[in-house]
Amino acid sequence: MGNRSFKKPILVVLPLIMSLLSTPGGAESWVSMQGHVPKQLRSATMIERAPADESVQLSLVVHLDQNLLDQTLEQLYGRGAPAKKHFLSSSEFAQKFGLADKRQKLKDFALANGLTVDPTEDRPESMVVKVSGPANVVEKTFQVRLNHYRDAKGQIFRAHETDPMIPASLGPHLTAVLGLSNFVGAAHPHLRRPALSLQKIASRTLISGGTGPGGFLAPADIKAIYGLSSATLTGSGQTVAVFELDGYTPSDVVQYETTFSLPNIPITFIGVDGATNAPGAGADEVTLDIELVAAVAPGLAQILDYGGPNTEPGRNDTYNKIATDNVAKVVSTSWGLDEQNTDPAEISAENMIFQKMAAQGQSIYAAAGDCGAYDQQNNSGCITTNGLRVDNPASQPFVTGVGGTSLTGSVASPTETTWNEFSISNGGGGGGVSAVWSIPNYQAGVAGLASQTSRNVPDVALNADPDTAPYAIFFSGGWTGFGGTSAAAPLWAALTALLNQQSAANGTVSLGFANAVIYQQATSSAYHNLFNDITSGTNGASGGGFSAGPGYDNATGWGSYKGLALINSASGELAVITLNNLTNVYTYPNPWDVRKNPPSFVAIAGVPAGATVKIFTISGFLVKDLTATGVSASGVKNAVNWDLTNNSGQSVASGLYFYLVKTSDQTLVHGKIAIIR
Repeated sequence: MGNRSFKKPILVVLPLIMSLLSTPGGAESWVSMQGHVPKQLRSATMIERAPADESVQLSLVVHLDQNLLDQTLEQLYGRGAPAKKHFLSSSEFAQKFGLADKRQKLKDFALANGLTVDPTEDRPESMVVKVSGPANVVEKTFQVRLNHYRDAKGQIFRAHETDPMIPASLGPHLTAVLGLSNFVGAAHPHLRRPALSLQKIASRTLISGGTGPGGFLAPADIKAIYGLSSATLTGSGQTVAVFELDGYTPSDVVQYETTFSLPNIPITFIGVDGATNAPGAGADEVTLDIELVAAVAPGLAQILDYGGPNTEPGRNDTYNKIATDNVAKVVSTSWGLDEQNTDPAEISAENMIFQKMAAQGQSIYAAAGDCGAYDQQNNSGCITTNGLRVDNPASQPFVTGVGGTSLTGSVASPTETTWNEFSISNGGGGGGVSAVWSIPNYQAGVAGLASQTSRNVPDVALNADPDTAPYAIFFSGGWTGFGGTSAAAPLWAALTALLNQQSAANGTVSLGFANAVIYQQATSSAYHNLFNDITSGTNGASGGGFSAGPGYDNATGWGSYKGLALINSASGELAVITLNNLTNVYTYPNPWDVRKNPPSFVAIAGVPAGATVKIFTISGFLVKDLTATGVSASGVKNAVNWDLTNNSGQSVASGLYFYLVKTSDQTLVHGKIAIIR
């Protein structure tokens, strides 16, 4: 990935191309902002015209210069990107992309048409301008007609049957007008509980060795399964944000932490668009997200719980708030909707915000869905008859989509396959091919995707099976086993918090957009040392969907993580350098004379047989790869001889070097400094 350019994928379907309409008399042309008509109208019945005085709150989402975005992200993540990146602060981003000017143009347009600008959310770094006004003023401003509709479930909501119109001069500054529709509840939480019928799961045995209540997975079990048992990292100093569309009961989280002897992480609820922390039907999702972040990263400085309404502007405004605040460098979201039922305007608005997050060094993980390759559900369960679909926002090119696996066997020695429960309940790990986005550069050229022209999901995966390895969650006053890709996303977010802690200790920056690093690591020769490659199972019903196989696949992506190994590799090996006296390094006969022929050598002693030794310049340039053979060198067992030439055959110049030793399972032994003069 490192030698590929890093360009933003374009929309396969260009929903927001604005069609020009001429206006008589030489007046300014107006454009239609296509992609705004709500998908919910397909199954709704119009009841009446919206009253003229009905209050309408809108989110006007800023449009950014895409060429400048491409250039910025290329400099951060593409070919030639520096090892120590300079991610933009919120204010730097605002200045670079002219947010002040763009926001002012949107405000001027709103005010000139009789709308009111909300002063409480009028922040210069925000990608959203909040405005409001009565329905008749909104109709005139955007040349739409607002009606009331009733959907198949009986919900009455406001919407419009035509796309909004704006002056052509406003087009370069406005991505979307959200809030013309106030439909509630489109996004679903992606979590699952164990099947209620014991007969259904008779053939599925609970993983043995779980130490949580009911034999479910406790934090220590998660760490044991995923290579974190020996990690001393806790997420200290890091902040994780969870994106939520419901509330939770704080005492549930406290009980979880107390039961497992975890610290009480400070949790702050940040309400968006008037939302409050009032637990509702989705409270189990919020509780699950917070507790699983705490399970793997118990030493976090804080968890920020961003809660908004489950409406189109509410969802977008909540993501925008996370990006505007830019406090959390890791974000987890487990709410989504299949692409075909998500309005293109919302998809495009989110994409602007996710690109901003990437430029600011924020990582965002999204659950890929619990209906396998179909990603569509109703009250009865998954719908498998409407074709293959993937989930938004997991399919967004600047989001890391997290799929689901199934664990069997024991905590000490687990077997991991694709999560698929279509035969016993109704669900499986989401994954497939996007109908919206073209293939991003980090996926181009990946084995198995050579013929693909669209974005592929998921990127990675983790255990999500509620019937073989449920996670112990304290919810609503009691213990319950949970699964779903809702569990996998926050666990990847928690791992990233550990990685960012390690990077901070190294003096390097946070991970940032995770896929840029994940695909680089996964396409390296170290892949199997860093990831559990899932090679069996499918995510479809009756043998359909996508099959797992070696390397990347649309069932489980690159697979699940081998925690500490991936942290050590992805955080940069500079992390482990220590300035020690080199008592276990000796030289013969005269290693500093690089002109000698045959070459001189440095011998590094005390290296475990089979380990790898990497020699670097202090600036990070790899000089040489060596392997310990266990053969004596000048009487010293398990020594490695470093002749003073680099991999290209050139003599090593005088200067400061360091070497790293890793055992065959990629566990770090030590890193030391060497001086050649």
